[in-house]
Amino acid sequence: MSGLVLTPLQPALSSISCPSSSEDDPYDPTITDQNSAEIVGSRVFGNRQRCLPDKAPYHPLDVHTRLQNHPTLESMMKLNYCVLFTDYVQSCKYESCRFLVATRNIKADEIIIDAEEALAVGPKQATHPVCLNCYRRVDGTYLCPRCQWPLCSEVCGQLENGLHQKFECEVLASQNAHPTKEELEQDDCRLYDCITPLRIVLDNHSHPDRSRLWLGLEDHRLYRQKVGIWHVDHQTVVDPVRIKWQLGESINEEELQRACGILEVNAFEVCDDEKTISARAVYSHACLMAHDCVPNTACSVNPATQRMTVRAAVDIPAGQMITTSYTFTLDGTLRRRSHLKETKFFDCCCPRCCDPTELGSHLSSLACPRCSGRNYTVPEDPLNPASYWKCQGEKCGNRIGSSQVNQLLSCLQRKADELNYDDFQGLEIFIETWSSSILHPNHSLLIGIKYYLCHFYGNAPGFLLKEMSLRFLIRKMKLCEELLNIARILEPGASNFHCSLLKEFELAENELAERVTTTEDEEEEENDFETIHDE
Repeated sequence: MSGLVLTPLQPALSSISCPSSSEDDPYDPTITDQNSAEIVGSRVFGNRQRCLPDKAPYHPLDVHTRLQNHPTLESMMKLNYCVLFTDYVQSCKYESCRFLVATRNIKADEIIIDAEEALAVGPKQATHPVCLNCYRRVDGTYLCPRCQWPLCSEVCGQLENGLHQKFECEVLASQNAHPTKEELEQDDCRLYDCITPLRIVLDNHSHPDRSRLWLGLEDHRLYRQKVGIWHVDHQTVVDPVRIKWQLGESINEEELQRACGILEVNAFEVCDDEKTISARAVYSHACLMAHDCVPNTACSVNPATQRMTVRAAVDIPAGQMITTSYTFTLDGTLRRRSHLKETKFFDCCCPRCCDPTELGSHLSSLACPRCSGRNYTVPEDPLNPASYWKCQGEKCGNRIGSSQVNQLLSCLQRKADELNYDDFQGLEIFIETWSSSILHPNHSLLIGIKYYLCHFYGNAPGFLLKEMSLRFLIRKMKLCEELLNIARILEPGASNFHCSLLKEFELAENELAERVTTTEDEEEEENDFETIHDE
C-alpha cells in the first residue's frame, strides 16, 4: 500500500486493551429495551482477561444498546463494519473503555475505516526542526514571511489552507514568538513540542462545535500527574506557550495539559518509508481500535490529504475486536510492555505477552549457556520483569536471574547501537557472533539488522540485483524467508512489514530464475555448438 506509514501508539485497558472513555463521555449510549443492537466485548478482571464460560476470547455479552439516537451514530455508520461499544472494566482504575468490533465477517484487505480525516496533525515531541505544513526537515533557509518560523519552501509558505496558516501562524506572529538560530540547530528543538497542543487548543476555541469530539478522548490526567510526565509537559509546553510566548491570558494551563494528554494517549506517529516526514496525528475513529501485540489491521495515510485508511490485515470474524499495535511489534516482550507502560500508561497482557515464546516467534529467547545453544531460555512469567528465565530443555531446566538477563541484553544493545550500517560485513559478523550461541536467531536484537540487510542486498550501490553475486542473492532470499516466517506469526496478512519482505523476496526469486534460465540456455547453446563441430 502506498503512502505514509503510521506507527499507531494508543493505550488501552484489557488484555486486548481498549481506549478508555472520560467521565463525561459523549459517546456513551443509552440502554433501552427496543431498537437494540448486539454488542460484543470482553470482561476484564485486574490486569488479565478472564474468558467467559465458553472460553471464547471475545464472547458476546447479554447487553443490548439502543443506537438510534446516539450523537455519533451517523459518523459511526461510515465505519463499514464497526460499531462503538462501551463496557465497564472491573478491578481497574478506569471506569469504562471503548473499542471497535466487527459486526460481520471481514475479508483480509477490506477497508474498515476509509480515508478518515485527522482531528489534529502536527510535529512530534523532541523532533528536529520541520516544516509546519508538510513536516519535512528544514534547515532554516526559508522562513514564514508572517511569523518567521522555518518552512520547507515558498510553496508551503504561500499555502492558503495550510494548517500552519490556519492555526498558529497569526498567533505566533502577533507575539513575535519563533525559535532562535541556536534552537534551530538542535536535533531536538523542544519548541516544536508546543505546536500540536497549541493547534488543539486553538481548534477548540475557534470550533466549539467540535469540542464533543475532543471530550470523548482520554488524557489520563491523574496518572500523568503521578508519574511525572505532567511536569515535563509543564516545562516544555505550558510555560513556553503561556509565559515565553505571552499567551497566558487567552490560554490556560488546564487546556494545554489536556491537549498534551490527548496526544500522548491517542496520537499515531506519522512517517514515510524514507523517514523524511516527522509528525503525529489524532484520528477520532482510528484511536478507538483496541491494542494487541499481534494486530489484525494495517494502517496507512495518504501523503497529500493526510487521511487515514485502516484495512483488515487478515480475515476478521464477526464479533472480534478490531485491533492495532501501539508499540513496535518487532520488539521483545520486555521492551514492548515497558514502552506501553511508560508512554501509554497501561500493562499489556495480550496472548503474545503472556506466552514465554511469544507465540513461537522466540523474539526474546536466549540460548541456554548450559546446553551450549541446543535449547533456549525463556521467562517463567513473561508479565513479570523480575521473573527468572528457565531453559526449555527437558533434561536441563537451568534458571537465570532477571538481573543477569537484563545485563546481557543491555550490553548487546549497546553493541548493536554502535554498528555502522554502511559496513554490511560488520552487520553479518554481529549476526553470526551472537546468533544461536547467545541469542535465538529470531531475537529482536537481530531482526532489525536482518531486515536492513534484506533491503541492502539488491538496492545498495554495488549490490543491485543485476550486479550481486549468486552468494549474496541467495543470502538475501534466506534473510527474507526467515523474517517472513516471523511476520506470519506477529504481523500476519497484508501488514507493511510482511508486504515489504514479500516484495524483496519475489524480486530476488525472479532474478535467480532469470540467471538459472540464462545459464541453461548458454549450456544448451554450447552443447549445440559442440555437436555441430563434431559433425
